[in-house]
Amino acid sequence: MTAIENKRMISDIYTALEKGDRGPFGEACHPNYVWRFPGHCSWSRRFEGQESVRRDLIAPLFALFATEYTARVINLVAEGDQVVAEVRGDVITKAGGRYNNEYCFIFKFRDGKIIEIVEYCDTDLEERVLGKYEDAVAVYREKQAV
Repeated sequence: MTAIENKRMISDIYTALEKGDRGPFGEACHPNYVWRFPGHCSWSRRFEGQESVRRDLIAPLFALFATEYTARVINLVAEGDQVVAEVRGDVITKAGGRYNNEYCFIFKFRDGKIIEIVEYCDTDLEERVLGKYEDAVAVYREKQAV
């Protein structure tokens, strides 16, 4: 795919996410994609493969949310096999906090699918509103065991 096609795919993903529809995102990802969170907070880590992303990131994260998570793209830049997206997300957590983070995502493509995501965000907001990653996972797994 060309840079323009990759950019269009990311634009379409965020058009859907503005309405809370995560389907196009899941369809765009390669089964073995990697999602990386650089930095030094508890959420900073690497998830490899769709199953790990769903089980170890998306499920515990979305279990914290009381409302539908939405995200909208502010700016997209594409070159070669990469698209950089400036994004604003918004959701209310079950604890009553507003998680309205600002992101910079770097999407890398291969064979028409997202093969890697690097996510930069306000990690201070992330820790204050979402809490520690380990705590989110523990609460989610505890609820699944019941």
